[in-house]
Amino acid sequence: MLRRRISKAGVVLALALACGTSAHAESSLDAVRARGLIRVGVKTDAPPFGVIDARGHPVGFEVDLARFFARVLFDDEGRARLVPVTTSTRFAELQAGRVDLLLATVTATEQRRTVAELSDPYFTSGSLILVARDSRLGTLGEAAGRKVAVVKGSVQEADVAELQPRAILITVGSLAAGAHAVRSGQADAFLYDDVAVLALARRDPALRVTGAPIRPRPYVAAARKEDTGLIRWVNGWLAKMRRDGTYRGLWRRYFTPFESHLVGA
Repeated sequence: MLRRRISKAGVVLALALACGTSAHAESSLDAVRARGLIRVGVKTDAPPFGVIDARGHPVGFEVDLARFFARVLFDDEGRARLVPVTTSTRFAELQAGRVDLLLATVTATEQRRTVAELSDPYFTSGSLILVARDSRLGTLGEAAGRKVAVVKGSVQEADVAELQPRAILITVGSLAAGAHAVRSGQADAFLYDDVAVLALARRDPALRVTGAPIRPRPYVAAARKEDTGLIRWVNGWLAKMRRDGTYRGLWRRYFTPFESHLVGA
């Protein structure tokens, strides 16, 4: 009899948890609609994904994606509240509830799947090495004993430790800081996402990109754990963008200059 009671109590608890999870999953998108705006964490230091232009306005591929989501939700792209985040702050902003969604060069990893809901991919990025124009360094394999800069908290931090453990790892706070480290001689190389370093090298003749893409990974949107309703909605619109050509238009706008160096969409 006692076992039966325990068994029934367990079933009731499981059902309650399932119902609570389902309600939470659906409530996030409902809350966004009720609020009348969607809060999106975006980069402001990672061209062409997110950067501040000469007029002080955020622009970039992920910024446009955030505005697209606001347009289909509210018929008004101005209903996207763009919240600046960095590699080190983005997940803290998400978990604290200050943003509903991250569109901030988030690479999908198994560890990140344990702390957030991740969307289908909308971009695939490998890592490339940024070096000084006159550097002879060609690959990460040649970086033993060399100072290699990475952004703290990025996937590249773990990649260098694994793929070239004899490198001297230097952590920096941003893409700009990594470029400065190479430019000033504080680092022999900077390893970061392909498009970002290609854009840097394109603007700065003192720098160049070398080597083949390292460990391509997908970029995804991220929502709080169990916010599955919001992620399903994002996935639906990402699929529709690919079908109707909207995605290809964004790709051409931001990535055409680098297309021959990229892994793919």
